[in-house]
Amino acid sequence: MNYRMKYQGVKLSFYLLALLLWILPAAAQNKDDEVARKPVPAYTGLVNDFGGVLSSQEKAQLEAKLRQYEDSTSTQIVIVIEKSLNGRDQYARSMDFARGWEVGQKGRNNGIVVYLSIEDRKQSIRTAYGTQGRLTDVVSGEIQRNIMRPLLRDGNYFAAINKGTDAIIQVMAGEYGPLAKKKKGMPGWSILLMIILLITFISIINNRGKYRGYNSGGPYWWGGGGWTGGGWTSGGNSDSGGGWGGMGGGGGFDGGGSDGGW
Repeated sequence: MNYRMKYQGVKLSFYLLALLLWILPAAAQNKDDEVARKPVPAYTGLVNDFGGVLSSQEKAQLEAKLRQYEDSTSTQIVIVIEKSLNGRDQYARSMDFARGWEVGQKGRNNGIVVYLSIEDRKQSIRTAYGTQGRLTDVVSGEIQRNIMRPLLRDGNYFAAINKGTDAIIQVMAGEYGPLAKKKKGMPGWSILLMIILLITFISIINNRGKYRGYNSGGPYWWGGGGWTGGGWTSGGNSDSGGGWGGMGGGGGFDGGGSDGGW
């Protein structure tokens, strides 16, 4: 009797855990969608200087570099400069452009947005999940602090953007040594523990439970979400439709990147 009660308790705990893991990412997605859906100016190119701080020659030089990089790698880096945030914070405003313009190439989720607000002295780097494997939040933060911020404080906007995008390109190519040396891997014991927990969880679902509410094909969350659906990739492609248009259908911006000031 006690064994049966304990078993029922374990089964209920797994139900609750599964429900929690399914609901929380969806809630985060909805919150991000609400934050991101604000109007943005029309897209003018890979370099969008709405703040008027770049000369025509500087803009052309950056545009040519970023266009060549996109042509050779398919990764799209877009620069956005505004005079002010208009009451938004830099995270929300940079997401306005990332999602509103659907930065990146269609089906690749490979966009990067470098955003500056001149009067507010704020900056952001936003990454779609196709670029987050190399350009992590930590690395993008280091690029802002160590490379861009000193130049921005001097009012040298072109040099900050030029050197910042050079660093991004090097990171994406795996060639940016100083930042790569600082990256620390996860301890081996923690990786082993995660693997054991995952195997145990899947084994219980497959061999003991056959619980109602799961797909018959295996240990997936109901409703098409979860490990293979939208639940774990909170950005997904949900931001690449709905009439937002402007660049050809990129997407996958789930809030990755970093924010700062100067």
